[in-house]
Amino acid sequence: MKIFKQNILSYFKSKRLNVFLLFVILAFLFSVLSKLSQRYTHSFTFKINAINVPEGHVILNDSTNTMTIALTTYGFRHIKYYLRQTEIDVDFSALDRTATHYKWIESNELSEIINQFDANTDIENVTPDTIVFRYDVNSVKMVPVKLVSNIKFLAGYDVINDYQLEPDSVKLIGPKLMVDSISEIKTKSLNLENVNTNINDIVQLNLPKSLTEIKTSKNTVEVKGTVEKFTEGTIDVPVNVINVPENIEINFYPKTVPVIFYTSMSNFKSVSSSNFLVQSDFSTIKDNNTHLVPSIVKQPDNIKYAKLNVKQIEFIIVN
Repeated sequence: MKIFKQNILSYFKSKRLNVFLLFVILAFLFSVLSKLSQRYTHSFTFKINAINVPEGHVILNDSTNTMTIALTTYGFRHIKYYLRQTEIDVDFSALDRTATHYKWIESNELSEIINQFDANTDIENVTPDTIVFRYDVNSVKMVPVKLVSNIKFLAGYDVINDYQLEPDSVKLIGPKLMVDSISEIKTKSLNLENVNTNINDIVQLNLPKSLTEIKTSKNTVEVKGTVEKFTEGTIDVPVNVINVPENIEINFYPKTVPVIFYTSMSNFKSVSSSNFLVQSDFSTIKDNNTHLVPSIVKQPDNIKYAKLNVKQIEFIIVN
């Protein structure tokens, strides 16, 4: 048995096997070349490449974008069509047009298809024989940019006022039907943590992938924000009661309410009670109710937020 195995291994290592394999490879190559030199008919799908589309028109994505062509040619010429999907040009300047569609008709445009192949390739069939392309008129529109953010500040820090976007709006160019449906463009999320210094970042616009026909004047915007240390304060503000009938006189308590506000250290000293207006509306009182509800109707722009520390005000009718 051992000798038999040695003989087998010796045979495989011999030159006779090498010569045999060489003849097999040559025979295979000869067979392939022989087949490739013959003419065959096969159907291939071509992607339509729209050319000479009139300025101001755009072909919509829901239009047919392929055609199937049956070709008769030598086998080796078929290889490139198997390896990748090739394109076929359609000249839109020569097509019939309605108010909403272009129409490609094989009988009218076959010569243009034939001219895109060499003389050794015959066109046997084109499917479909009629293709309708829906189009729209290009429109231009300015829309605001909306910042999407997840910004976390270090304790005691915050941004003063709102974030500034440069530019704060972008120009959209595309099919009117699509452009008219867009009221704003959002950014991709700006994610920052432990922020305690001014913000100055570039963020990309989050353009919907489904709207490939839409072009924008900008793909990014610059985000700026002034960051400072913040603190909380309390200030007493007089209560103003409105809509009290002329024949009624009331007395209420307390006359002032504490307002808690949150602002930057640099603005803290400039905040005064005159910057706020706290009101209670007498007309909202229901029967047998002896409470007024105060609310802040005016506050300064340089504070982040304000809230009341008193939820209700007692009152009595004195006459």
